[in-house]
Amino acid sequence: MQNNKFPPSLDPNLFTLIAVAVGYACVGNFDVNEQNSIGNWIIMVGQYVLTHAAQQQLNESRIEKSNINTNSQKYKSGQGGPYTDNEKGKSNQTQRDEVELLLEAVSNMQKELQKIKENKNA
Repeated sequence: MQNNKFPPSLDPNLFTLIAVAVGYACVGNFDVNEQNSIGNWIIMVGQYVLTHAAQQQLNESRIEKSNINTNSQKYKSGQGGPYTDNEKGKSNQTQRDEVELLLEAVSNMQKELQKIKENKNA
């Protein structure tokens, strides 16, 4: 279940100011070694969240086939763009044409089946 209430939809300046206030409160009466430990722990939590989100984003982009490496030789040779990047090297337009051909074939079969039913009932 997705929680859309956190982080809250706040003005970016206020959101940042709250972070400053929390950071200031964390300094408190701690000595530098304690502050260093607390700060590194907070960074570790943030790094975990960022790493988790980055991996999820990568997985989703691969599922959607929207992961394009503009530095690859494939992309630079014109083969790795968003409209041609697939397993068989077919463009999306070619795939659309094939789907339309299949849909037309299904439609023709439905018409033939309807004719057969009408002749059977006649």
